Amino acid sequence: MVEDTRKLTKKGYIMESPEGELLLVNDTGVAYKVNDSVVAVWSIFEDKTVNEVITELSEQLQVSPSEIDDAVKKLVDQLLEAELVG
Repeated sequence: MVEDTRKLTKKGYIMESPEGELLLVNDTGVAYKVNDSVVAVWSIFEDKTVNEVITELSEQLQVSPSEIDDAVKKLVDQLLEAELVG
């Protein structure tokens, strides 16, 4: 898992497929089909740590950070692997 204190910034861009599906595209042109929730988390990463993103999301969603901690960390690992944050 990613270090909670490492600052990350989103990479790539978002687009829509001809079928209307949301895609995140990394800098090498590889596209990943995503949903609104993934885009919402990805878009928060602007030189922020995972913990900062979890805090910001928990405030937006009005839930405790512990409720979303695991899900956000798993998503961040996937975004790192897909080269969509770094």
